[in-house]
Amino acid sequence: MILWDGEKALPEQAGNFKKYLKNYLAKLNYEYLLDDKKFNYDSTTDEFLDTDIQEFYHLWTIA
Repeated sequence: MILWDGEKALPEQAGNFKKYLKNYLAKLNYEYLLDDKKFNYDSTTDEFLDTDIQEFYHLWTIA
């Protein structure tokens, strides 16, 4: 099931990642990197639809 950014709450792990990434980039003054990014998420595959966000999510989940 696709969860569109802002319409439904993300599952806990994906939601925690979104918070982490936003806070991390804010601390580095790079939050503008997310200006055009949407955290659309496929709960069936546990993946974000945006390739860049998914790459960071994958690294975050294995770290």
